[in-house]
Amino acid sequence: MDSISEIMSVLRAGRALLDLSQEELASLAGVNRQIVVRVERGDANVLVDAIEKIRAALEAGGIVFIEGSAERGPGVALTRSRLRQHILPASSKPE
Repeated sequence: MDSISEIMSVLRAGRALLDLSQEELASLAGVNRQIVVRVERGDANVLVDAIEKIRAALEAGGIVFIEGSAERGPGVALTRSRLRQHILPASSKPE
């Protein structure tokens, strides 16, 4: 299990994969934008509940959190269905 600080370090990458602003992510997570800023900055004084809300919002958007190992830290990826949506523009999606 990755530590909270390690999870915090990849939340910004998840937001970037979904092409969300801090404001958009905050709205989806039900937190204030300043909380997103503090989490992405790695502030130690952030409630675990807020981090979990942000993570849940990213997961609902198609982000998968990849646990770290002895060789590498944690990471994020898009689910295959979200990746297909991301790659195929609306005009070229199969019907």
